[in-house]
Amino acid sequence: MTPIIEVEGLERRYARRDVHALRGVSFAVEAGQRFGIVGESGSGKSTLVRLLAALDRPTAGSVTFRGTRVDTLPERRLGFLRSELQIVFQDPMGSLDPRMRVRDIVAEPLGRASGRRERVIEMLAAVGLPADAAERYPHQFSGGQRQRISIARALAPNPSVLIADEPVSALDVSVRAQILDLLASLVDTFSLTLVFVSHDLGVVRHVCDRVAVMRRGEIVELGDVDQVYDAPRHEYTRELLAAAPSLRAALARLSEGNEGD
Repeated sequence: MTPIIEVEGLERRYARRDVHALRGVSFAVEAGQRFGIVGESGSGKSTLVRLLAALDRPTAGSVTFRGTRVDTLPERRLGFLRSELQIVFQDPMGSLDPRMRVRDIVAEPLGRASGRRERVIEMLAAVGLPADAAERYPHQFSGGQRQRISIARALAPNPSVLIADEPVSALDVSVRAQILDLLASLVDTFSLTLVFVSHDLGVVRHVCDRVAVMRRGEIVELGDVDQVYDAPRHEYTRELLAAAPSLRAALARLSEGNEGD
């Protein structure tokens, strides 16, 4: 079976800053998989996300989506990718236009498609927001609610792949568990492929079934979540796991004050 996403020998250098952000990154994501990318700040995670979404171009290597190389296509030919692959970003307030009503934010990826209003209401319901939220502005919502709006917008064009780029790190601890559970539920409901990016090992294990561990622009370990977490092969992975709190403790903290959203 052809992977839905395939990355081969990906390199990204920024000459002006003399930064080698990615070094020979290769992996594949199967349809329906929950694929985690974990690493500390500066490991290359955000650069990789931009390349997967064809928002940036690699210095070398390739990114293939459903058998089509997207890293070499001009923007005018990337329409299929823009609808099939959507991103939920870290900071919901920064990714939502404060001048737009929620109805227009969620409908934005739909262009001029018919049934926009019905789709907006459907997506708001899917993320646990009432229909009248469509008439309000982002500043009128809590951080967790704003992230729900971001998720609704990402789901509106009916994508096959959802990239969640540190989707809970900007949120209060009291609402993180809710958003993680919501994402997991939506992935199942809409039969999505999930690429989940985080620096938090406990969160990745909770959400994903396969994981890539990144360090200084390279993947140092790749495998099924249980294999990587229970029997890590790379010293860096062992160091991260030793420094991280236990999964039980992490989830307990995430669940504290769960009524705050």
